[in-house]
Amino acid sequence: MRPVGNIQATVMPAGSWQTRPPIIVHSLPKSGTHLLLQQVRAVPGGRYLGRFIASSPSISQKTRHPQAIVRRLRSVAPGERVGGHLFHSENLVQTLRERNFVSLFICRDPRDVLISELHYLTEMNRWHRMHGYFKRLPDFSDRLSLALYGMDDRYPECNKRFLPYAGWMKSKGTLVVRYEALIGPDRDDVLREIIARFKIQGGFIPDAESVLSAMNLAGDPSTSHTFREGGIGKWRRGLADQQAEEITECLAPSLSAFGYVD
Repeated sequence: MRPVGNIQATVMPAGSWQTRPPIIVHSLPKSGTHLLLQQVRAVPGGRYLGRFIASSPSISQKTRHPQAIVRRLRSVAPGERVGGHLFHSENLVQTLRERNFVSLFICRDPRDVLISELHYLTEMNRWHRMHGYFKRLPDFSDRLSLALYGMDDRYPECNKRFLPYAGWMKSKGTLVVRYEALIGPDRDDVLREIIARFKIQGGFIPDAESVLSAMNLAGDPSTSHTFREGGIGKWRRGLADQQAEEITECLAPSLSAFGYVD
């Protein structure tokens, strides 16, 4: 059976996407995708059908062809809210523009991402193809080495996993949201910027302050099946100085690309 969103996408007139822009929240995994997705679901005039689009699904870890992702994006209905982990490509940029997506890319300190991923693959996602490899390792040090240096093409070294997403940081038409700002004292400013972007792209907001309040109330990361702890700068906790230095040195290309150079 064809998903509801696909059916709607085929019958809606072209102008529907201009007056009811879909919103996509996408990111490098373990960067706060579900938190921001919860908040944009509180923006009026849309609905959430549970759709999540990934360039490299966690179960198979096989990279989907960009055209397969384009087809999934084109099947999104007007007003739909979707999540995703999308490798950056100009084909996807063009598709998001054509369908008037409000494109929100959330980024997080790659060191926090790495440690969060390590615990997630070890303790939480037993369906991920890397779970067994992490679970069988005897201690944290060995798991850290695997997270940093990878294994093979199925799970390459950390920068090869992270950098395919970095192009969104400078992609015209995509609003970059920093996780640290989203959970910090500047959160309202971030959410107001999202509301403003939605209005610019044709979305109807009857009362911006009421929508802001609803977005604040909607954000509860603990309800996500991928949530473990969250927070800012917790990657450093419990690490020896040598381990912290190794992480920062290994992740230097990603820290630069995502704007987290100390």
